[in-house]
Amino acid sequence: MMRVQEFVDTHAPYLHADATLQDAVDKLDLYKATALPVLDEDGTVLGLITEQQVFDALFAEWRVASQQVPAPSLAPFRAYAHARKDAPVAQWMTPDPPVISEHAPIEEAVALMLHHGLDTLPVLGEGKFIGTIRLVDCCQAILEPEP
Repeated sequence: MMRVQEFVDTHAPYLHADATLQDAVDKLDLYKATALPVLDEDGTVLGLITEQQVFDALFAEWRVASQQVPAPSLAPFRAYAHARKDAPVAQWMTPDPPVISEHAPIEEAVALMLHHGLDTLPVLGEGKFIGTIRLVDCCQAILEPEP
């Protein structure tokens, strides 16, 4: 049976609880990630912020205005996004997201991600964050030759 620990990314990016939306944008871009766990100083997972949540926070006013045709220019809405860039990610993250143990079977990771509509799960080792597992990791797992 394949376990999460065989496919966990132990170098996965994360944010601290005091991180801002700007920090999230920078890290999502740098690591080409789609979600970032938000941790306290002890490595406990407090939340998960996705690329979509960051986008929704920064583009909220434009999205309302974009119901018009043609879609409006972004220029007038930059001030809204800039005003929000220093907001804490805690305002936008999903608190207490699903997490998975490094000892869990891959099937459990797949089921959790599908059930919650996520492509990334924080992985815990002895109750603390040790990395993430993503849908692509599960794809690797299912395509591995059987022993």
